[in-house]
Amino acid sequence: MNVGGLSPYSPEFPSIDLMKVSGAWLTQCANKPGSNCNNFATGASGWETLEESKLDLDSQGWIKSLPASTDTTVKYRYVTTTITAGGLPDGQYVVRYDGQGTLTYTSGGAAKVASASTPGRDVVQFTAAKGGFFVTVTATTPTNYLRNIRVYPPGGACANDFTTYAASAAACGGSKGAYVAFESFPSTQPWFPQFISDLKGFRTLRFMDWMKTNSTMITDWADRSLPTDRNWNGVNGTSVETMVDLSNAAGADPWMNIPPHATDDYVHQFARLVHQRLSPSLHLNLEYSNEAWNYAFPATNWMLAQGKAYWPTQVAQGANVYYLELNWYARRLAQVCTIAKQEFGADASRVTCIANTQASLANMTQQTLACTYAAAELGKPCARFFDAVAIAPYFGYYIGNPNYRPTIQTWYTDADGGLSKLFEEINGADPSGAPMTAPLAALSKFPGGARGMSKGWMTTTKAVADTYGLPMWAYEGGQHLLPYQGDTDTKFYNLVLAANRDARMGVAYSQDLADWKAAGGQVFSFYNHVSPPSKYGFWGAKETLADNANPKWKAVLQTRDGTACWWTGC
Repeated sequence: MNVGGLSPYSPEFPSIDLMKVSGAWLTQCANKPGSNCNNFATGASGWETLEESKLDLDSQGWIKSLPASTDTTVKYRYVTTTITAGGLPDGQYVVRYDGQGTLTYTSGGAAKVASASTPGRDVVQFTAAKGGFFVTVTATTPTNYLRNIRVYPPGGACANDFTTYAASAAACGGSKGAYVAFESFPSTQPWFPQFISDLKGFRTLRFMDWMKTNSTMITDWADRSLPTDRNWNGVNGTSVETMVDLSNAAGADPWMNIPPHATDDYVHQFARLVHQRLSPSLHLNLEYSNEAWNYAFPATNWMLAQGKAYWPTQVAQGANVYYLELNWYARRLAQVCTIAKQEFGADASRVTCIANTQASLANMTQQTLACTYAAAELGKPCARFFDAVAIAPYFGYYIGNPNYRPTIQTWYTDADGGLSKLFEEINGADPSGAPMTAPLAALSKFPGGARGMSKGWMTTTKAVADTYGLPMWAYEGGQHLLPYQGDTDTKFYNLVLAANRDARMGVAYSQDLADWKAAGGQVFSFYNHVSPPSKYGFWGAKETLADNANPKWKAVLQTRDGTACWWTGC
């Protein structure tokens, strides 16, 4: 399973301390939006002054001082962070902190309960209908500044089971043990109960989003995130320690991505730390970057430039520069794999190096594994440095293509708004299961429907992987139904949303996994655990952490917990 991206806008809530998923500090000249910031604001609606580069921060990201009222070098006077913009339950929250200063909560749906608060511990009443939850530092003493701010939601767990949520002491006692409120959890139990309970049982957890792989520009190990940082979602992602600790707690192999610009020293230090901290029973699944074939990501364009610069003679001779880019990626991945296995030493077999390739183009997989230009330098194909090849065999992407919308619009008048026809398209079959030519897929030359298209990718990729003796994995997968950018057809959005909540989507997920097994695939990592639906996609197996009845989630669990491993060494 891919864990979802960390954000105060996400309903995944991995940590009992909500400060860990809070947003960046926002500089403000007023303590609420739409106020006197408009007198000189550069931010939207006067919400912030956009002076974050001028903040006085300590090494962990806490505010050491605020500007004096007479300071004319800056506009801001306060700083605010977003704890949540929605998704949290109403109730009393506890805010713990060290140092001296003033915290306020007046920007949204939170209000301090003065009668229940004491120095170092604020009790805050949160009402979601009134707005988000924001923490504002309005004053701090520079010699003893506010720091180690922790925000705990209502509830806790019973002492004998920290993976089951308890709303109050009434849920505990006897064999369950005494009630433990979140603020009193031991330091070894930082995970929200439902979150860690969900993840136990998965073979591997992919941390691509937690590592901010698609955006990070980090190069040096010294600039990495630390577990002591104010939050886990800074520009360089979550600390390695935090991800390994979660993997240990869940009993799942960490699947981690080396940042695209990382130095060799970074890779050495990274692998050394993982080896030291990871449970001996677990393996490190290791990628370099993410989707090096996908030019929607800056790193891929950067790799293209690297490939052209590294092989100028081949460029001059008219070589396909996109193949050079894949060669450069494969060469760097081979280097990363070699370093990581060196650091694991006698435990090198606990490192699984994974080549990320494009599901829809088996030739791109071939180019990556063969790496003709890099192989001349390395002395062998890059595939010999890898332990698996991974694709993302999503199904249904083409359905959002505007060219097919006129056909889909004829479905809207059906009694079910087009759901039955959409699932016929997904499955390439009528409701009885009889094969049929799905109308949109026929236009796309994939008459087997969306899942038929995905099955074809699985088969062709497996054939290439077999030529190099590599197993086929999936780094991402599931449905890929979404509006194209700029799509304003609300009926289509509502149709796709309804499909993702329909029991037939759960059936499609189960069948998709069966197709994967039949094609000879091994590890399959869904994308992703929890994500709310939006115009950017319907990625989550759950829409909220409490969404246990979601048909996609139920289908994933059915396979995870009810299907025996089917490959040697599984």
